[in-house]
Amino acid sequence: MNKYKILFASLLLLAVAPACTDLEEEAFDVLPAGNYYQDRNSVIAAVTRPYEHAHWNGWDGDRWNLSELTADQFIWAQKGRHGQDGGNWVRLHRHEWTPDEGTIRGGWVGPYQGIGQTNLIMEDLQNLDYASMGLTEADKARHINELRVLRAWFYTFLIDYFRSVPIVTKSGERVGNSTPEEVFNFIETELKEALPSLPQNAQPGRWDQAGAAALLVRIYLNSEAWIGESRCDDLMEIAQGIIDGEYGTYSIDPDYRGPFRSGVNNYWSPENIFEFPHAKNIYEFGWMYNATQHYQARYSLDNVSGGWNGITLAPSRDLEGNILNYELGKPYEHYSDDDKRKQPFRTTAPGGPYEGFFLIGPQYGFDYGKGYGLDSTVVVLGTEEYIGKPLVYVDQVGRFSEGAAGLAKGSHIETGEENTGVRLLKFPWLPDSQGLFQFNSAPEIRLAEVYYALAECKYKAGDKAGAAELLDAVRMRNFTEAEWPEHSYVQNLGMLTDDEFVDELGREFLAERHRRTDLVRWGRFGDAWWDKAADAADKTVFPIPSSALNANPLLKPNGY
Repeated sequence: MNKYKILFASLLLLAVAPACTDLEEEAFDVLPAGNYYQDRNSVIAAVTRPYEHAHWNGWDGDRWNLSELTADQFIWAQKGRHGQDGGNWVRLHRHEWTPDEGTIRGGWVGPYQGIGQTNLIMEDLQNLDYASMGLTEADKARHINELRVLRAWFYTFLIDYFRSVPIVTKSGERVGNSTPEEVFNFIETELKEALPSLPQNAQPGRWDQAGAAALLVRIYLNSEAWIGESRCDDLMEIAQGIIDGEYGTYSIDPDYRGPFRSGVNNYWSPENIFEFPHAKNIYEFGWMYNATQHYQARYSLDNVSGGWNGITLAPSRDLEGNILNYELGKPYEHYSDDDKRKQPFRTTAPGGPYEGFFLIGPQYGFDYGKGYGLDSTVVVLGTEEYIGKPLVYVDQVGRFSEGAAGLAKGSHIETGEENTGVRLLKFPWLPDSQGLFQFNSAPEIRLAEVYYALAECKYKAGDKAGAAELLDAVRMRNFTEAEWPEHSYVQNLGMLTDDEFVDELGREFLAERHRRTDLVRWGRFGDAWWDKAADAADKTVFPIPSSALNANPLLKPNGY
């Protein structure tokens, strides 16, 4: 059986697992562990079980919301009678959260559930006789160490969000806070010790040497923000090793769409160091579609799933259409007009080819006659403020449907309408009628991240030319050959400033759960942006949830 089919088959078994709603360990079955592990397949199913939770942790709800909706590029605006949701999206955007926030609790619970799963399975594996199941001691070492890497990945969320958290390495263990330095050192040690026994270029969805090395790059990049110590020297050594192929063979995808259509039509991007694979009706990339798309999007994108009409890009323009006077935010307008990514999304031929990352302007129906593209004679209509009228997405927030009285309410996160906001199609939702819908992977770590991390360390060390070369190696795919010279940092070194670097991070990693972390690292998270004043107090760390403090008497508040 094809190795990808094996992985998807494992995910099929996992997709029926109960939802992750509490901190208790989830049983694989009613059988005790000694009866569960009967053969090679049952061992592999156990090893891959926490990966299902890992996808949910990273790309399904609270953790994504904490990383993106608290930053400047995305909003969940109230749209008339929809999206008020107790004001939680408003509080996230304006940095007015409390320790009782459900989303912050999710930022705590999600990673610890994954840690609990990995601890339990590692304990089981350590006691198994692998030879009796047709497996080797090398297999055992690989399985345990890839779970150590996965556990370390879960801990990167906790140190990023809360800094001072418990280090739990045994199932059922209850301990108090460790210092940020202790948590950082634990993550680093786990990754460095696990890395040598992992394979290179493992199948999609499994940690390997490059994945562990890239996680080291990720923690070194943020070490100064997390523990007050620069680790750029270590970062540069590991990052250069990844680029040079010491941990596996990867390359920058020459197509700007490649990393995000990986998994579709058996295309696997050479850029994706670690990705979560999907397949329709097996394990789907559903939350991102539902959260970002309008109820009527199915008519344009050829599927049967209406979205929730929730998350959109933050606005770039005010009520009069003028570009907002903030350095941060304005994500759509931070893309140059000749950037290929800024094109409106549309399929360009049968079988899945497409262009563009966004939906903006009038919406039209899928062209079923051609099997691709849009039919301009089929106008998609609104269902709320614009019921019976054309649905036109705008890069603004305001009650335009109410005329002057509506506009008097201003441009705020509470004053949206059903057509508010540019819609994200970076992760392509391709035609369901052609068997392509929700087959794209979630790119957790790309080689581009390694290039940009190395570039950032060089830039901050004063090597702007070296940084420009690394950034350009990724960016050139976004422009035609004729347009590239005016956008190249190497050819226009003066363009590369602190502000431009922060903007470029936003363009390259839009919606990939980087933005809050990047703004914290650059000292910009407390700045003002649309409908948010500059923070009066330090908001770079979330408070440990009240529910967690109440559940564990050994746990202390983290000072925020």
